[in-house]
Amino acid sequence: MTGLLDVPQSDHTVRVRMVDTTTLMSLRTETLIQPLQLGHEFLNLTDVAFLIENDALNKKIMFDLGSRKDYWNLPTVAKRGISKILSALKVEKDVGEILKESGVSLEEITSIIWSHYHWDHIGDVAKFPPSTELIVGPGFLKDPALFPGYPENPNSPVPADAFHDREVVEPDFPLRVAGYRAMDFFGDGSFYLLDTPGHCVGHICGLARTTKHTFILLGGDICHFAGVIRPTPEVPFPAHFPLETLDSDPFFPVPCPCSIFTDHHPITQIDREKTPFYDISALEASVFDDPGIAQQSVDQLRRIDALPNVFICIAHDPELVRHLPTLNKSPEADLNEWKRKGWKRKVRWGWVNELPRAGRPGRKPIVQRFWRGGSIWEDAFKELFGAEP
Repeated sequence: MTGLLDVPQSDHTVRVRMVDTTTLMSLRTETLIQPLQLGHEFLNLTDVAFLIENDALNKKIMFDLGSRKDYWNLPTVAKRGISKILSALKVEKDVGEILKESGVSLEEITSIIWSHYHWDHIGDVAKFPPSTELIVGPGFLKDPALFPGYPENPNSPVPADAFHDREVVEPDFPLRVAGYRAMDFFGDGSFYLLDTPGHCVGHICGLARTTKHTFILLGGDICHFAGVIRPTPEVPFPAHFPLETLDSDPFFPVPCPCSIFTDHHPITQIDREKTPFYDISALEASVFDDPGIAQQSVDQLRRIDALPNVFICIAHDPELVRHLPTLNKSPEADLNEWKRKGWKRKVRWGWVNELPRAGRPGRKPIVQRFWRGGSIWEDAFKELFGAEP
């Protein structure tokens, strides 16, 4: 076993490559995290997916597919959700396009795993061949609000064409790994699915063995902002932030003490450098189905984040795209040597750049307005949502 992870030993690994799904979003902070801070009313989110390869079994799988480029063709319920929480959205390419441009044919993908059914993770499965199976999380297939999908069920947020002529599998989770219910996806200890409930029905994470003793945890939407899991007593803020952590901003002194942010900790005035800045939103606007259970999933994630042999990659962390190689730009580059290359350290504290400072907001919006066809969609709210912004 491997410490807190409680993972059976194995010599089998998978290759992990990260896909920038080209999704840029700005959305209301209160829908995802609490408490709400003045100057941090909106969150900047990117969106990543992962190509997982088990060479020994000659299998390639996708963990999530990001957003579909033609998001205006989503089911009505999904579009309604976008209108309620997002202030800006831009999607340049479908993941299928990115795969093909990177030399990976869609016929090579044996399985697609949805971390969950939300529109910014399910992509456009219909573009993949029927030979590609679809894996969903616990409870999905039994939920009539989700399956068999839209338009058969006009109130489903999931398009039914994702399931047509395709095997859809909801696996059992008979194991216990990393403190969660789990299943050994390939049966060789190289890749596990973790049952991480709370965000929505069927939410799951992935745990990829990248070397014999190192792992990447693919977090999906177990949380959306790294300030929900950091800092902690096990991994406190450094006394001063490394230069590579902070954006170029004359406001930041050199060296920059963590007190610039901890002096304004939104949750506590005690042990501020050891307490996560946010919790899962339980506010009225929250998009979490069960914030209490979601917080329990996150509490365990906080403990895992302290392990030196685990690198947590939550789907919407902009630091991943800033610092890690992507299939889009470096098709042959993978994440397997993350520990040797120090990537966990590079991305760990970058989220502080999003925080307000000295009475002014942090980073500027990553995108403004809604986009379609490479330009701003002037009448997006009226044409897409039938309403004014």
